[in-house]
Amino acid sequence: MCPPHTAEEVAQQVLAHSFKGLYADVNAISPQRAIRIGEAMAEREIAFVDGGIIGGPAWEANTTLLYLSGSAAQKVANCFSAGPLQTEIIGERIGKASALKMCYAAYAKGTTALLCAILGAAEALDVREELERQWSRDDSDFAEQAAQRARRVTAKAWRFVGEMEEVAATFAAVGMPGGFHSAAADMYRRMADFKGRATTPSLSEVLTALLGGEGKDSADC
Repeated sequence: MCPPHTAEEVAQQVLAHSFKGLYADVNAISPQRAIRIGEAMAEREIAFVDGGIIGGPAWEANTTLLYLSGSAAQKVANCFSAGPLQTEIIGERIGKASALKMCYAAYAKGTTALLCAILGAAEALDVREELERQWSRDDSDFAEQAAQRARRVTAKAWRFVGEMEEVAATFAAVGMPGGFHSAAADMYRRMADFKGRATTPSLSEVLTALLGGEGKDSADC
């Protein structure tokens, strides 16, 4: 497991060391990328399993799921049978587990990026106070929830740049527009400098970062 944009690089590094074991890629990558890695492994006769994790760090049972696909998926599942990480095998086709992860992340992290963009636009247009008041009329907690989501996501925004780019590529490959998630990647790119910060930034700091420009390239995050 590594940042999504380095998944193939890590796989090639493993191959360069004459690895002969079981290789499971559980990164947030597009099905196409998972297939490419699997094909590279197959050329060396290495058993490959595609995986996708949904949930946070698995400190407690039944909180995080590792979806697996591939003919050797059960071998990977067996490695986690005694721990808190729950596994589920969803087929033998490489790319299926990654596809599920991409579709799930498209909503879970895509909507957070959308909220960040809305808050940034409202701030720039000097209507954020009025927007939050209207949100509170619709749902008494929504304005606060939106602010908290925007603040909390900063801790991992640098990782989500690549993940949103992978979602965009996944959608484009099946004829669905990828532009929304390319824009989501841009929103997370603007918050990438919060990486490693010890405390959660204020909403004001987040909005300053969002309105500050395009930020870094994903490869620099």
